[in-house]
Amino acid sequence: MDSYHQDYPWSAGIARGIESVLKNDANIQLKIIHMDTKRHNSEEFKIAAASQAKALIDSWQPQVVIASDDNAAKYLIVPYFLGGTLPFVFCGVNWNADEYGFPAANVTGMIEVQLIDQILALLKRYAAGNRIAFIKGDDLSARKEAAFFEQHFKLHLDQRFVKDFPAWKEQYLALQQESDMILIGNHISITGWNDEEAYRFILQKTRVPTGNWDDWMAKFSLVTFANNPEEQGEWAARTALRILAGTPPSDIPIVTNHKARIFLNMELARKLGIKFPIELIERATFTSE
Repeated sequence: MDSYHQDYPWSAGIARGIESVLKNDANIQLKIIHMDTKRHNSEEFKIAAASQAKALIDSWQPQVVIASDDNAAKYLIVPYFLGGTLPFVFCGVNWNADEYGFPAANVTGMIEVQLIDQILALLKRYAAGNRIAFIKGDDLSARKEAAFFEQHFKLHLDQRFVKDFPAWKEQYLALQQESDMILIGNHISITGWNDEEAYRFILQKTRVPTGNWDDWMAKFSLVTFANNPEEQGEWAARTALRILAGTPPSDIPIVTNHKARIFLNMELARKLGIKFPIELIERATFTSE
């Protein structure tokens, strides 16, 4: 059960991880359902999508459900299945699952955390001051991420949530004067986003160091410490197999992800006059248009 849509890179990565674990087991039947609540993020749509997902689960009657990301947790598991008999394995839930009542007798999973402390430690080497901004599309995950970044890392973030691409460009440009470093969230819920135009705009307008945590966003920021969605999918699939073999979800502790890849945007680095240390360069992948 995917909160988002098939072409969303994060969702696709989780699906690849799940399929890599389950593909060689002839006894497993896998059905993937997409709620599509990233592109359609109104409250009414999310409630309706969850209701439709519940109906599909009721009709297909799976033995275990993998649910990825916050919207599936909030709109599907909590109102319909929490505390029931159908086992759920969640993944991609941002930072904390307490608000959903997880873990539960029938729910376990993998929390998604971003390596924000490492990103900011690197950006601060090249920043003129300590003002930190956060910019992303306006959706549940974005607001939850920003709140947890502030709480967990004891930060104050200048938070900018935008609906469309012109608003993103306006806010990004303003932050070149109003912040000293910027955390750039992904653009999936930003309507009208254009990769080529965004790339040119960023190369022309960026004046402060930027960082993000999605590998497919790496070309739009100076540094990226990217989470690995396949890690989430692989763990969820293996956990589902454990449950099918007889281990109750309550005996499987909630865990967090720990894998990441480093990307460096050398074109932005040259523009900003930044020289990365050799030990970082040796560990990194370099981005290109």
